Amino acid sequence: MQLHYIRLIFCLFFLVLGYNELLAQEVLHSERVSKGKVSDPALDEISGIIASINNPGMFWVHNDSGDEAKVYLIDSAARLMCSFQLEGVEAKDIEDIAWVELEGQSYVVLADIGDNLAERSNLSLYVFPEPVLKKGVKQDSIAKASISIKQLKYPGKARDAEAVFIDPLDKQFYLISKREFRSSLYSADIFKEKKQIYLLNPRFSFPFTFITAADISPKRDAVIMKNLTSIFYWPIGRNDSLLEALKKQPLPIPYEPEPQGEAITFDRKSDGFFTISERPFGLDSYLYYYHISKH
Repeated sequence: MQLHYIRLIFCLFFLVLGYNELLAQEVLHSERVSKGKVSDPALDEISGIIASINNPGMFWVHNDSGDEAKVYLIDSAARLMCSFQLEGVEAKDIEDIAWVELEGQSYVVLADIGDNLAERSNLSLYVFPEPVLKKGVKQDSIAKASISIKQLKYPGKARDAEAVFIDPLDKQFYLISKREFRSSLYSADIFKEKKQIYLLNPRFSFPFTFITAADISPKRDAVIMKNLTSIFYWPIGRNDSLLEALKKQPLPIPYEPEPQGEAITFDRKSDGFFTISERPFGLDSYLYYYHISKH
């Protein structure tokens, strides 16, 4: 485990050196605000987060590989409110979580896409209606019958990935690879077509690597991505297509790295974003909020 983190540090050291020229275009924001400390022992390797739609002011999070197929609902102070077990699901390596609204209903998309050794033949997405917190209930479940499992496959060799998001306009699914010299964007039309396996469509590569999380704002006016040392922000103009916006140079946001910080989400008003991290070596993890100033 320690060797793994040492390798990450060396890799990301060179990433930082390569992107200093972007800092002149920073998106201004207020100082980060700590909303609360993660204290529940069940939340030891948080690697994905989204802002809840059905439970305003709360967040869905999940752990990294090694945990069961579970999602956790936390409040705005990072306190665990309820855990939800996905019935009948055997997860391999869940690495991110996304949201989508279909026919007026909110859904959670849990992305089982991690593949450190690049040996998986297929990836899995677990799609289910977003639960509503029941008063006094600390442990709950997602019924097997309500979970739709969508299988994905790369067009070439297997790859590792930790970041996904879904365009709220056309429901297109996007995945960003992690370990190549340049992270690549893939897409799949998983909600308009019914297939046994969806082939990921390669789009283009980014001028950075090791992306661990991504999200699109509810207003669809920005996309955000992060690796362990940097956050990248793309505004989406009113007349821009999503792909054309992402081909432009990203705007880096000043960011103080967290201990294995792998998760990011916009707030539901699209005014800012939250980050949260794992707890490697017993280090503390906090739910942080950044307000974005777009002027």
